[in-house]
Amino acid sequence: MSQQPSLATPTSEWVKIATVDVLKAPRPVAPVTFQGQKLVLFRDEEGELGLIGRYCPHRGADLCFGRHENNGIRCPFHGWHFDRSGQCTEQPAEPEDSTMYKAIKLPSFTVVEHRGDILAWAGEGTPPALAD
Repeated sequence: MSQQPSLATPTSEWVKIATVDVLKAPRPVAPVTFQGQKLVLFRDEEGELGLIGRYCPHRGADLCFGRHENNGIRCPFHGWHFDRSGQCTEQPAEPEDSTMYKAIKLPSFTVVEHRGDILAWAGEGTPPALAD
């Protein structure tokens, strides 16, 4: 019996997910669906792109409505902060010596700006360079 491929099976190519225009607003954050996952695309204060899971793992708040700060997104519900790799970097309500945040990471994808488009990579290993 043959197995049907999953719709969420990663491709081995760069895929256009948006144009750079979606991030030109004063608040450079946009919802994106890629590889069957709902994600949030953003540009941080250093100009770097991030593409991470859209919903906070704590209470499911939509990070598209989070605060864009400290090179990441802060959850609008309880303030968990995620960087562009999807790593939780802060949990304000936890005790000061808590390191629980280190174990929490959202899905993330490599994204690049190329010729006015934003491309995402979901393949295995290091993505290939893009032709100019």
